[in-house]
Amino acid sequence: MRGYTLLELLVAMAVLLVMVAVATPSMTAGLDEARVRGAAHYIASRFGLTRTQAVHRHANVGLRFTGTGSDIILRPYLDTNGNGVRSVEVASGVDEPILPAEQLSALFSGVRFGFIEGATLIDGSPALPDDEPVRFGVARMATFTPVGTATAGTVYIRGRARTQYAVVILGVTGRTRVARFDPLRQVWTGQ
Repeated sequence: MRGYTLLELLVAMAVLLVMVAVATPSMTAGLDEARVRGAAHYIASRFGLTRTQAVHRHANVGLRFTGTGSDIILRPYLDTNGNGVRSVEVASGVDEPILPAEQLSALFSGVRFGFIEGATLIDGSPALPDDEPVRFGVARMATFTPVGTATAGTVYIRGRARTQYAVVILGVTGRTRVARFDPLRQVWTGQ
């Protein structure tokens, strides 16, 4: 009769547990990187959809960011009276929403708007972890026009670990760029 002894099974389980313990941190970091990258590209696609809506509807459409931290909600609004998408008119119901509100942290677990420690802004100036991650002016809204131009600005997204991305809108063209921050070299790549 052939089989395994209890000692052989215990040694095999111990080796397996050591391998799992060694692999877990790199798997977790890789998962965090994938989530933040996915969230950044999702935000870029939301900007693209908002731009398309503005061109298609022949009206200004703004993607508005409300709330703070992981509770930031984004929602597109249509300029119904021809004077631009304005926060006061959004609040009063004049400029109306065209799609449901979305919360990034609900779509991508562990991802939120913000900065990792040691991150810089796209222009290289330092950013603190509690700095404003949505940078489109006081309205916190990226507005796209019927000819495809937009409010220039940047949205910063981070993960649980040291993963940092930015989505940049180029105002003249209304196009977006996704960039990744390399914390070791202190540079943004992929712009």
